[in-house]
Amino acid sequence: MRWFLDMCIILGYIGEGDSSKIITKTISFVNQKKDDKFVLCYYIKDYNLPKWLGRKRIIFREILRQTRDSSYKPYSNEECNQLWEKDKNQVLKLISLADTFSDKTEIIRNFENVYQEIERRIREFIEKNIDELVIPINEIDLELKNSLMTYLNIGNPIRNESDAKTMSSAIQEHNKKELCIITADKKDWTKETFEWAVSISLNLSKKYPSLPEIKYVQNT
Repeated sequence: MRWFLDMCIILGYIGEGDSSKIITKTISFVNQKKDDKFVLCYYIKDYNLPKWLGRKRIIFREILRQTRDSSYKPYSNEECNQLWEKDKNQVLKLISLADTFSDKTEIIRNFENVYQEIERRIREFIEKNIDELVIPINEIDLELKNSLMTYLNIGNPIRNESDAKTMSSAIQEHNKKELCIITADKKDWTKETFEWAVSISLNLSKKYPSLPEIKYVQNT
């Protein structure tokens, strides 16, 4: 089986996520790989993962600012505009933890080590587990991406370009060589999403006559 990995599979494997069940299932899924092939698109490898890691580094720097400068107004640094609400919640939790230590230097050093370990484990995952890198970013079909994004953004104020580009890569690669998608996202990664986005355009329907199967890691 060729498995196209959504980014949440990599993050879940290294223990990043809100659901302990999904993390456990993801680790089990990856460890049972055997002769299966794991496929990753360049968009995740070269853009989405670096962007995610960038937010992690901003979180760390924001913790430093808030713990070292009592006059600093939280999140006033311009780079904090890149943080999501859940990132800010993580900052609050980690600062609360740091406040329980009389020597903040040690706990801050531990935070830094954690982020460095996250980066190392992501690199290691790609090196050890990814068999194929597919669909260079500049080859993502913009018509397909835009159609997917139109569907994903119905009733949603947030532009879901990230999922749309990843989905496009999966559909494009599947029409070159069959694959199955593995994700934990049951909300956006659905058969209905793919069918709607492709069927509304005669051109897309001709280019992509076959759509990949989607499986959810929490059901494996």
